[in-house]
Amino acid sequence: MQRAATGLATVCLRLAGRGAGLRVVLLVGAGGNGGDALWAGSFLARRGAAVTALLLDPDRAHPAGLAGLRRAGGRVVRDVAAAGLDRADLVLDGITGISGRGGLRPAAADAVSRAVAGPGLLVAVDVPSGVDADTGAVAGEAFPAQHTVTFGAVKPGLVVGRGR
Repeated sequence: MQRAATGLATVCLRLAGRGAGLRVVLLVGAGGNGGDALWAGSFLARRGAAVTALLLDPDRAHPAGLAGLRRAGGRVVRDVAAAGLDRADLVLDGITGISGRGGLRPAAADAVSRAVAGPGLLVAVDVPSGVDADTGAVAGEAFPAQHTVTFGAVKPGLVVGRGR
């Protein structure tokens, strides 16, 4: 997971053009994509970014990734209004992963709406949340990633349907 997260963070740094002073908000759900986002956030924080993790399912957040982010100086919030999505330079979507089905839950959909309204570059971890990794279908809300950093192999849902 840390290897994938390091690659993810490296791509984010290239897209943003800097690390120092970069304002990053992580949208963190339960599971592996949330863990990838947290570990990538810790990498970015160690390179001078101001990183805030918005925990959408606090009781199920990846414990090691969360500890790593905190050790690196990242901030953790549970309230979408405190996340700073209106000021973020980069928003990293770690809400759901390849096993996610259906649309986003209300709290996640609210966070995504605020991210879209803000100025930040929208980057998805592996597959945009709300997009079916196999078919590209979207049921309800989905994270409208401008860039997706995928792991292993390209998911079919990233090149067909609304996932492309």
